[in-house]
Parts: sequence; C-alpha cells; structure tokens
Amino acid sequence: MPFLKYIYVVFMGHIVMRQLIVESPCFQLFVRQAILAAISVHVLFLLVFVYFSIPVLIVTNIGSLLLYIIALWLLRARSFKSIAALIWIDLIGHSLISSEVLGWQSGFHFYLLLLVPMSFLYAFKSQAKRIFFIEAVLVIYLLLDYHSYGSPVMFELPSFYSMLVRYINLVIFFIGLSYQLYVYNFLLQEDESPIPESATTDQLTGLDNRCAILSRIDEIFATSPYARQPMALIIAEVDHFKSMHERYGQSISDTALIHVAQILHDSIRHNDRASRWGGGEFLLLLPGGSLTSAEQIAKRVQEKLLAAPLRKEGISLPVSLTFSVAELLPDESFDQCLIRADTALQHGKQSGGNRIELASVDFATTSPA
Repeated sequence: MPFLKYIYVVFMGHIVMRQLIVESPCFQLFVRQAILAAISVHVLFLLVFVYFSIPVLIVTNIGSLLLYIIALWLLRARSFKSIAALIWIDLIGHSLISSEVLGWQSGFHFYLLLLVPMSFLYAFKSQAKRIFFIEAVLVIYLLLDYHSYGSPVMFELPSFYSMLVRYINLVIFFIGLSYQLYVYNFLLQEDESPIPESATTDQLTGLDNRCAILSRIDEIFATSPYARQPMALIIAEVDHFKSMHERYGQSISDTALIHVAQILHDSIRHNDRASRWGGGEFLLLLPGGSLTSAEQIAKRVQEKLLAAPLRKEGISLPVSLTFSVAELLPDESFDQCLIRADTALQHGKQSGGNRIELASVDFATTSPA
C-alpha cells in the first residue's frame, strides 16, 4: 500500500533526527489539541453508530471517549507516558473492533498506522523499544489484514455509507498523519534553536557550567575512537572551601570562586575549556593536551594563586587548590578517565591538599606543591 511506503519513508527520516523534548509548553498544547480532535472524531462516530444501531461500536466509542477524558485529566499532571498508553489502547482497540464489525473495507485499519510516527513524537528511552513497538504494530496490522480482508462482516452498511465511512477514515488518517509530522517538525526546529548564553554559563564565575562542558565532551566523543584527538583534563578543588564558607560567609566564598575562576581562565589555551563542575570544584578540558602540558597548566595556576592572594573587606586570604591531572588513554571512555582523576583528587585532599596529583594508569604519582 502507498500508505505503508509513506510511513516507511517517515520512519527512516526520523531515525537520524535528534530526540525531542516532549515536555515543552508547545508539546503540551499539541497533545491537548490532538486529544480534543480525537474526542470530536469519536463523538461523530458515536452518532453514526447510534443512527445505524450498532451496539458493539456504540459501546466501543463510549469507551474511547472515556479514555480521552482521562487523558485530558492526566495532561494536567504532564503524565505523557500514561497519555500515550491510553491513545495506543484506543487506536489499537478501536481499529480491531471496528474492522471486525464493519470489515476491512471500512478503513478503520488506517488508524493503526498513526502509531508509527507517534512512537517518535512520544520518545521511547531506547531505540530498541521503539523498533520493537513498530514491529508489533506491523504484525498486528498484517494479522488484521489476513483476518478481515474478504471475510464476512458482522454488520454490513449500505454501499454508499460503507464507501463514505471509508473515505472519512482515510481523510482523518491523512489529517492525523500530517498533524503529527507538523508537530515533529515544529518541535525539532524549537529544539535546535540557539541556546541562550545564560543557559550554558555559570552565573557566578562566568565559566562554562556543567551542562555546557558535558555537551562539549559529547561532541568530542561523538567521533570514532580511532579519529579522536588526544585529550587531558584537570579537576581542581578549592581547599577547605566548606570551612571558608562557614567562617567567612557567602560573600567571601563567592569572591574566592570568582578569583579562582579568573586565574583558571587566564591560565589555559584558547581552545581549552574551563568550567565550574560544582561547589568549589572546577573541570578543565584540554583537547590535544597531554599529561605533561596539563601538569604545567596546574603549576601555572598554583603560582598565580600564590602571587595573588584573595583580598576583600580588609581580609587577605590565601586560596589554594588541589589538582588532579589525567590524560585520556586509548580506548578509554571519558567517564573512566574522570573516575581515575577523581580518585587521584581524593588522594590529594587526604594528603593535605594544595598539591598536584597525576592520575596515571596505576592511579597517581604525586607532585607536591
């Protein structure tokens, strides 16, 4: 069928697209509109089946209306997973029952095909689940075709009305399919819109925030391991930061973070990235860097901190850092490298702080401050 061919093209096109953020306000609006449209369609069919006195389909459509009323209630709680389940139950159940009662020629089987693009609008957490779902829809569709096509029907509509119902279903199917594709395209463009700088910058220090540096890491590791460039990283943590905050207050501890951030920023190369990793901890990403070059940067920061103690509100406060330096090993994931570096950092803190730990394969070789 041409519909299946079209759905296949849609499916292959969506495979290469990025995952949608389904909880955006626009998505909620689209879901509400879809639910209201479905309610309108079922009210229409309910009137038709009441007119022709088909009890099974009257009850089926009343059940469908109840499902969508529940879906409207769930929308207030943003329970999209439950809403999707209700819609799937309706589309599958209504298609099967209506096709059994009125036959294949009634066109109710078209609605099963709406489940395919819907599996991309409501994003599964894994591609395997999505593929399994689409395969299940295909099996149900083929079984329904095998069972219903050419079989006697439970209720036969007059020829004119049978054809009219088929074309109504066909029109509704194309409207539903077009609407889903429109929503997907709209949300994709919204998702790809430029991210404001405030969303990627730590508001206190002006460095990259955790989200921004993780995004940069994803970009680096998206390439093949064989084409990946060398990389080093530095974790730096302000020594006794919690004690500083408790003793001198928020203002001094914030000023200390700003002071450290400025020195870190001034000590790295133009293609390196400095970020606030969290609390008094910073992460420096050094693309193309080595263990030796990263250690030199850490030493440079140490020297600058020693030469420029923090001065604020009449207080001269020396600020020191404990560093952990690691070089990405061949075939090593970033998480593995980060764990190695974090272990070395903890060792440095336990050894008194204000030192540089080299996170070697065997863990760390200490370079005292």
